[in-house]
Amino acid sequence: MRRPTLADISPAHIRHGVKTGIAAVLALVLADVLHIEYGYWAVISAVIAMQMNVADAIEMCLYRFIGTVMGAVMGVVAIMVFPDTPVWNGVSVFVTTGLCAFLTRWDPRYRMAAITVSIVILASAGHAGRIDVGLFRVLEIAVGVGCAFVVTVTLWPVRAAVGLRRDLAAQAENCAHYLVTLVDRFLARQTHVPADLLDPLVRATPRNREQLSKVRRHESLIYFYDNQPLDTLSTVVERTTDHLRVMLRSLNACDADGYDILMDAELRALAETVARTLRRMAATTTGVTGARSGNAAPGWLAALGERLRRRGRDGAAPAGPCARPGPPSASTLPCSPSSTPSTTRCANWPKT
Repeated sequence: MRRPTLADISPAHIRHGVKTGIAAVLALVLADVLHIEYGYWAVISAVIAMQMNVADAIEMCLYRFIGTVMGAVMGVVAIMVFPDTPVWNGVSVFVTTGLCAFLTRWDPRYRMAAITVSIVILASAGHAGRIDVGLFRVLEIAVGVGCAFVVTVTLWPVRAAVGLRRDLAAQAENCAHYLVTLVDRFLARQTHVPADLLDPLVRATPRNREQLSKVRRHESLIYFYDNQPLDTLSTVVERTTDHLRVMLRSLNACDADGYDILMDAELRALAETVARTLRRMAATTTGVTGARSGNAAPGWLAALGERLRRRGRDGAAPAGPCARPGPPSASTLPCSPSSTPSTTRCANWPKT
């Protein structure tokens, strides 16, 4: 494994470290002002809730705060039901944490609730005001996540939507490059390409979906985004990647001797046109995501995304040794044998 060097340090990570320190100190000061006895829990919560971008920070703040509230409520109920003895405290911890672990099947925030309920029950054992421990636990977490949220959205905010658009634009550029490469290899007597050529695009698909979901559910709560451009570009990149994968498999399934293609010029022109369209999409989707009041997605971009979504619902392209993904209108593309073989094993690219 390569050892990290100073060149690996980015300004974004330096700013994140500074922001985390500021959030921790702010939580400590606020806990002292509010005379919270266990103020270090506020500091710990602020450090945990700090994330690199706004969407992840909001998700973590909600996860920690809501999980704490659920755990505190369960802890207060357990305190009221079970007597304050070592045996019954053990029973209450067993029941509440076991229940939380079971409920994580439906909501992962119960994992945080299990931690909170354990602290509430055990930290309050032997004290007269046991219920107050649960209430102050919620206050401590609220102070910590509140400080983390304020620092995240006010000091050097990093928007996940902007990073996602930048990644999608780069992926659209790569799609254009790979499309031209695959068509060139097909026209060069069906020359094979590495089977892992498209692996970076394939791995990026689930990340794109996850980031887009976070932008919709969390970041859009405080920034007035028009999510349609992101959704459209993500759909275009994903569908194009699927078609490129079919093209790659079909190309590598062709015989090694190969054939010359009669419609060489037409196929090259078609590939260049599609590549220019993808690059135009990449160029028009860089920068900050547009607000709902303006900067809507271009009409042709939205229409293309809708066509691809309909196509995905109607069914995927059939797989075959020479299946032809992409938008060409010709049902077959004739090949001309360059040598003695009279068969045309790769003469047709069926319509998808």
